[in-house]
Amino acid sequence: MKSAYQILGVPGNATAADIEEAFGRARAFYTPQKMAEDSRFAEQLTEVNDAYKVLRDADSRQAHDRKLARQASSSPSRPAAYTTTVIERESGMPRALVIIGLLAIALFAGGVIVQQRRQAAQAELAAKELETARQKAAAEAELRLAAAQEASDRSRREAAQLAQDQAFRRESDAAVARAQNLQARQDSLVAQQRANELREEQRKEREFRADEQRRINESQRRIAADRQRIRELCFINYRRHDC
Repeated sequence: MKSAYQILGVPGNATAADIEEAFGRARAFYTPQKMAEDSRFAEQLTEVNDAYKVLRDADSRQAHDRKLARQASSSPSRPAAYTTTVIERESGMPRALVIIGLLAIALFAGGVIVQQRRQAAQAELAAKELETARQKAAAEAELRLAAAQEASDRSRREAAQLAQDQAFRRESDAAVARAQNLQARQDSLVAQQRANELREEQRKEREFRADEQRRINESQRRIAADRQRIRELCFINYRRHDC
């Protein structure tokens, strides 16, 4: 089993800065493209994240160091060779008693080892429970942070949507106002054109009536002039004004 130090590639006495630097190099190495090409990179990145979580926290790092120390102390060592002749010669005891004594010593040592392993297992279980509680608290904190971020994003989206709606409403109102102004100008131009046409029609009507009146007056003058010439001719010829 690899230790967290081996996974991150740092020594056992690495400082927090060394751990952060090693984690930063690992994150830079395991890019999304690499993980998409080979799933093993994703598994390795998961191991790196787990190792970083263990080493960045002082309590979990101490528990990890104790676990490594227990594993190192519980590693089987080669027992010393037993020679019955030396023991028998120096103790002066029969071989059976020597064997019984050795068995008793072995049983006692085994009990001590079992007790130590039980205590180590209990300590490891307590460390796991502590790590589980810490991970649970971290997960809850991440969930709360994600919920807060989601609420903040939703508020920003709603504010942006409201601003967009207000801008659209202002633009629509401005467009309606421009259309109304354009329609008003068009109506004014049409009314002005109609008034000009009406004035032109009235002018032509006045001119027509004036021409008609001039023709009537001219005709009346000619008739009066003709009558005057007739009376004059009647007077000249008949000495009377009406013939």
